[in-house]
Amino acid sequence: MLKMKLSVLAVMTGAVFASQNVLAENPSTQFVDDSSYAVGVLMGKNIEGVIESQKEIFSYNQERILAGVQDTLKKTGKLTDEDLQKQLKALDAYLLDKENAIQAEKDKKTVEAGDKFRAEYEKKSGVKKTASGLLYKIEKAGEGESPKATDTVKVHYKGTLPDGTVFDSSYDRGEPIEFQLNQLIPAWVEAIPMLKKGGKMEIVLPPQLGYGDRPAGKIPANSTLKFEIELLDFKAAK
Repeated sequence: MLKMKLSVLAVMTGAVFASQNVLAENPSTQFVDDSSYAVGVLMGKNIEGVIESQKEIFSYNQERILAGVQDTLKKTGKLTDEDLQKQLKALDAYLLDKENAIQAEKDKKTVEAGDKFRAEYEKKSGVKKTASGLLYKIEKAGEGESPKATDTVKVHYKGTLPDGTVFDSSYDRGEPIEFQLNQLIPAWVEAIPMLKKGGKMEIVLPPQLGYGDRPAGKIPANSTLKFEIELLDFKAAK
């Protein structure tokens, strides 16, 4: 993480110095001063980016950062290349442990919020539960036949998180979607065949019937999800 950003800094700084080679052989003192300051600002912005990106898990001593830069420019650095790599490796390990701990806490809260949401939703009138843990409420059954897992379905839908955040909505886009049903998440494969053309339903699913422990766009890992689904049409697989 840190080493990658510092290597990017080295490339950018190198590009600045390279661009100066095409200028006059004897630049003015003002040009030298301005260019030197610009390089300092460039380095400062990149260092600032590193500090900002890690502020939740690590607090750098900015005086020591400046001392390291100054000592390096003066060639009075106190670290050998081996020492530098050793310290950066230790820092990377520390940051990774902290990030994992923070993510584990977020996952715990996500799971707890989902468990609570499903428990409350299950108590609502008309809600049923399947053996897989899928909660559903059919608002309108529709007419005709029901789609099979291999059929292509045309649906309108809205997906929300337990806190009400809308993570996706074909209604908002003003255009339904078409998918082969068995290519969708398990909850949809199980739920949509309960409907007929024109049917509407609401489903609430545990993480294992959605995206599991993988984040997906605006959806955090281990999320309970709620969908409003309207089956507009479907066609059999060829």
